[in-house]
Amino acid sequence: MKAATCVADITPQCAVHLCGYVGEARKHPAKGVHDSPLAVSLLLEIEGTRLLFVSIDVVTLGGGKAAVIKDRIMEVFPIDRDHIIINAIHSHSAANGFGDEAVFGTPDNPQYFLYVCDRIMESIKGLPEQLCEVQAHIATGKVHGYYSKRTDKSLPFEDNAAVIKFMKGESVIAAMCNFNCHATVLGPDNMLLSADLIGKVRSLMGEHLGVIPYTFTGASGDISNRQYRQGNDFAELDRVGNGIAKILQAMTYEKLSLQDVAITTYDHHVQYDNTSRFAEYQKGIREAETVLSNKDISLDAWKLAASEKMLLEMKLQTEQVDFHVRGIVLHTGELTIVTFPGELASVFGLQLRKACKTKHFLLIGYANDYQGYFIEAEEYGKTYETKASNTPMGESERIAGEIGDLL
Repeated sequence: MKAATCVADITPQCAVHLCGYVGEARKHPAKGVHDSPLAVSLLLEIEGTRLLFVSIDVVTLGGGKAAVIKDRIMEVFPIDRDHIIINAIHSHSAANGFGDEAVFGTPDNPQYFLYVCDRIMESIKGLPEQLCEVQAHIATGKVHGYYSKRTDKSLPFEDNAAVIKFMKGESVIAAMCNFNCHATVLGPDNMLLSADLIGKVRSLMGEHLGVIPYTFTGASGDISNRQYRQGNDFAELDRVGNGIAKILQAMTYEKLSLQDVAITTYDHHVQYDNTSRFAEYQKGIREAETVLSNKDISLDAWKLAASEKMLLEMKLQTEQVDFHVRGIVLHTGELTIVTFPGELASVFGLQLRKACKTKHFLLIGYANDYQGYFIEAEEYGKTYETKASNTPMGESERIAGEIGDLL
């Protein structure tokens, strides 16, 4: 087995808007850079089969934009399209330009998108020559005390975390890092570019490992640090990031066997007449406006109500909903990896983990496309995530069931 990794600094050279929140501040360009956004790539070669993982410090990655990046990667070196996994880290303080559609009124940014593509291609072109023989080691554990299910910290959530080291002798050549939480410590008033929670933990793990790990969040559609939040600023980001990193750094490693790569794709079609829901959307808008009219509203309540109002107004512009939920299931030895093109609820992550037949399981969210929230039926009508979702009640259960059948 072989591995190689590289990092591209994708700090914008042009004006950008920050994506992920509504609000007056976000109508204007970012005011600077707090921590430089990155694109981290990991190339594995297992028994001659190449797998390329790329994480980009943006809020979401549209399927059209992902396809462009994959086309360009395949021009740099030979690799199967389905063997390329590109994910967004979902920071809400990242630059615009990577969604197929504008979200919260944020404009597209073709200039920045092309710049990042160029930076990624420049960084990965030498990866095949850098591949070296490695042994994989995995550490697993659970993270508590810093994040939870958004609505109730007493409920079960996807608390599993994992770090994989690819080692040559005593040296760490490359690494993967996964924990499951929204990168939304920083609030909507922040106007500095930042990779937020994923970036902070990644940086600390990079110092610990000696190499910047390919880092991603999984089934975290309804997970954040909201129930533990002590602020919305960089001091809180330091507190939460350091706390999570210490938990990850204390986990114990064991050897991980990776071989016999097998990839299966899944494709679930969602299609319905959206006009039948217009009355429901209009009611939701009125309810959100009532919440926003409260002068004593909290920041979190304002964020949710303002976002809900704008998204429901956008839904009223679409008469027919028609999209595909596509991803892959990757089996390799003791590890199974599932990619998901959106924000999967924690309950489904736990369900898939339980169904997995290999010793270890990872889910890469926000991967290769973005199709919004996928939340359990019993939550519908109760939370912002379900009101913002384009997926009908009960459809997420069917999608999770189809993926589970492939495990």
